[in-house]
Amino acid sequence: MSDTIRKIEETSKTHLHNIMQIAVFQLNDGNFYGINISKIRSIEDHKKYEVFKNNTIDNILLEGYIRYQNTIVPVLALERWLEIWTPENIYYEYLICDFNRERVAFPIRGISNIFNVPIGNLQKPQRSAGTLVYETIIEMDGEKRIVLVLDVEKLLFDTFGANYNLKDAAGEAVFSGKKLLIAEDSKTAQEIARDILRESGIDFTIFDDGLELTDYLDALDDDGIKEIGLVITDLEMPRKDGYQVLKHIKEKQRYATIPVAVNTSMSDPGVSEKAVSLGAAGLIVKTDPKTFMSTIGALMGK
Repeated sequence: MSDTIRKIEETSKTHLHNIMQIAVFQLNDGNFYGINISKIRSIEDHKKYEVFKNNTIDNILLEGYIRYQNTIVPVLALERWLEIWTPENIYYEYLICDFNRERVAFPIRGISNIFNVPIGNLQKPQRSAGTLVYETIIEMDGEKRIVLVLDVEKLLFDTFGANYNLKDAAGEAVFSGKKLLIAEDSKTAQEIARDILRESGIDFTIFDDGLELTDYLDALDDDGIKEIGLVITDLEMPRKDGYQVLKHIKEKQRYATIPVAVNTSMSDPGVSEKAVSLGAAGLIVKTDPKTFMSTIGALMGK
């Protein structure tokens, strides 16, 4: 077992409060990129795997498939998506990742290390917001480096499209008429949620991070609090993450009647266990509309 894999296995179990654990890697443009280690299943030697295609593939973002642990895993062209691909690009490793209960592989030039990053150090990106969810500065080998944290939900959406039927999803539940609040930093996940919820007729507000949502709650009077039927929070967010949102709501008596559901693309069972231990009333797989709507219906009441 490599030191990097061992570190992933050890740190992915800790779920440190106020800390995002980021695997930093490089592509062929020389920049440093990051992904939450809770989403990483393995790091594999690139040359051990042969990519195969079939005649139905007509998508430049889907390079093909590899066989990993007796399963067929799609290989996504991360550098094509970032528009930095050239024929001379070289890859030494695959990141094997789990998102929304689906496994995918990304070819990369190489993994750098795993870093514990305080969520207060995660900032909204100064460059292309279409591919990045935030950026941060990490000290590596005595130098401060900018690390670009990718919006993988958007990559999956751009590769596979919107795999849902809005009207079917909206018909999953009957609602109480109360308001739904959502904290979500991925613009792609926000748009998917908006599309589903517009069909349902629910009164909802989406916030860019947990701090915006809790500030909104704290400004409400008692009558306003009674109108909130459910809070849904992403876990990975700058400024205030989903764990902090859960604690903020569950530790205040005035919010005692508000259920909180966690919306996440992380497949690590430890993530779910920690969310439930903090008082989460439900867990939702990101971009799964039927689960999304059925959970809302169950928690907001009929």
